[in-house]
Amino acid sequence: MKKVVIILAFMLTSTVTFAQEIVSDTLKVEKKWDINLDIASRYIWRGQSWGGNYPVAQLYGNYNVNDKFSVGFWTTHNFKKAYYDANGASKGYQELDLILNYAVSDFLTVSVQDYYWPSTDKQEGVSNDFFNFGNDGSQSIDLQFLFDFSEKGVPIWFTLSTLVAGNDFRYKDDNDVKGKQNFTTYVELGYKIEAPLGLSVSPVVGAVLNNKAGYYSYADYDKPSFVNLGCKVSKEIKLNKSITMPIWLNYTYNAASNKANLEPFGKQFLVAGVTFSY
Repeated sequence: MKKVVIILAFMLTSTVTFAQEIVSDTLKVEKKWDINLDIASRYIWRGQSWGGNYPVAQLYGNYNVNDKFSVGFWTTHNFKKAYYDANGASKGYQELDLILNYAVSDFLTVSVQDYYWPSTDKQEGVSNDFFNFGNDGSQSIDLQFLFDFSEKGVPIWFTLSTLVAGNDFRYKDDNDVKGKQNFTTYVELGYKIEAPLGLSVSPVVGAVLNNKAGYYSYADYDKPSFVNLGCKVSKEIKLNKSITMPIWLNYTYNAASNKANLEPFGKQFLVAGVTFSY
């Protein structure tokens, strides 16, 4: 935990310094941070259950350098020290992501995200060293293309996400100790509906196309796998002029056919949460 806090503090300092250096006279928007804090009943990412069925805190933010470029971070922690429970299932989990976003147009954003998920205790054969992108590391780089047509009056988004570096290796046989980068790719299609009573309803369909490296643990390895079929319902509550508090409920169904890969949590997840946005 101390290591994650130190890294986060360093990242925040470095990010602000970097952003200040590249701001030019043509800056079109005010420099500002968008800060959010989620308190959720558990952590589900693209149909994957990380950290067991324990509540999590997720702090994330974005610094808008100008109208095109932003830098950000995302963190999660469930405050459990043991990485596995007595049955060998996932228990303790922590993650720190560094993010660069560039808006190509009003509907296309290119994002580079550095995922860092160090184990919460010492694990044999696992390195928690930062910037270790080898097959014993806990880090990967995700290149994303986000198409969001809400500015065009159509509340649809589509995401294409490919791991381009880091611990995402497939092996040709048991003697292959180095492995080959798999470039695991995930696609997602979502739609936002404004419902009565101030509710927002967002159904989503997400699939892993090539999971031969097993990066997605709760997915099929030998064929495309629909791991994220779900819907999020949220309602925004305004606390004051600068702070809002959306409350939300997110249902996820993992349609992977390999049942062994879904154990011990199964196919369905219901997550409740509240977000504080500033």
